[in-house]
Order: sequence, then C-alpha cells, then structure tokens
Amino acid sequence: MASSLATEHRANRAAAAQRLGLEADKAAAQADAAKQAVRAAKAVLKRTRKLAKASKKIAKQARKKSKAALAELHASTRKAPAPKKAAAGVKAALGDKKPPAGNAKAPGGAQAAADAKAPAKTLSNRKRPGALQRSDANPERSAAQAAQSVIDRLDSAAPVLPAIAEQ
Repeated sequence: MASSLATEHRANRAAAAQRLGLEADKAAAQADAAKQAVRAAKAVLKRTRKLAKASKKIAKQARKKSKAALAELHASTRKAPAPKKAAAGVKAALGDKKPPAGNAKAPGGAQAAADAKAPAKTLSNRKRPGALQRSDANPERSAAQAAQSVIDRLDSAAPVLPAIAEQ
C-alpha cells in the first residue's frame, strides 16, 4: 500500500511539473509577443513624431512664405508716387522766402505737398495682415458658419496611421 501511494504521489508530481512547464512556456511566449507589440508601438510612435515634426516644419515654412508675400503686397501698395516737377518749380518761385506761419495749408505749400503724398491712415482703410481673401471662400457663408466649420475640423479625429506588419 505504501508503494502504491508513493508511485501515485510521484505521478501527480510529474504531471504537476509538466503542467507548470507548459504554463511557463506559455507565459514566455506571451512575454515575447508583448515585447514585440511594444517594439511595434515604439516604431509607430517614432514615425508619428517624425511626421509631426515634418508637418510642423512645413507649416512654419508656409507661414514664412505667406508673411513674405503679405509684406511684398503691402510694400507694393504703399509705394508713394515720385515727387512731381511742379513742386520743385514752386520752391524755385518762392526763393529763400518762407511762407507765413499762419498760412501753412495754403495751396502749393509744403503741407499740401505732404498731404498729397501720404493718404490719411485710418482704421477703416488699413489692411489687417490676416485678412487675405481666399479664392474658394463662400461670400454667403456667415462668420458663425465659418467658425463652426473650424471647430468641426479641430474636433474631427486625427488621421490613423496604418499598422506595421510584424517581422
């Protein structure tokens, strides 16, 4: 009886050891799969960061180009016309005499010539830097609709990158 209990005990121990060995192999396989998944996720993250960096660089270049184009546009519209020869003739006719202090706005005076060169700058005729008109803009669209479309674009889900094929 004692020997049958010992052999049965040994058989149970052998089965338990085999079962533990199988569980250990299964756990090792799961750990390897998890490690591969982490590596794949890191690769996707690295690629995403590269894409974000590149898009940020492209956006910066586009802002720089648009700012330069806007500055060029403003520079071309701000150019004052060349001084007229008539103004030089008026100065020659006056000689060394200065106009009286109370008559600074008389026709042909220095103040009138200065007013003719520079148009009055008011808030209504100054252009804002961000006020470029887009060719595809819809003139019937209200500001609220435009704002809502911007909000919708910002709320939309970010583009999903394709999954990497495991090696």
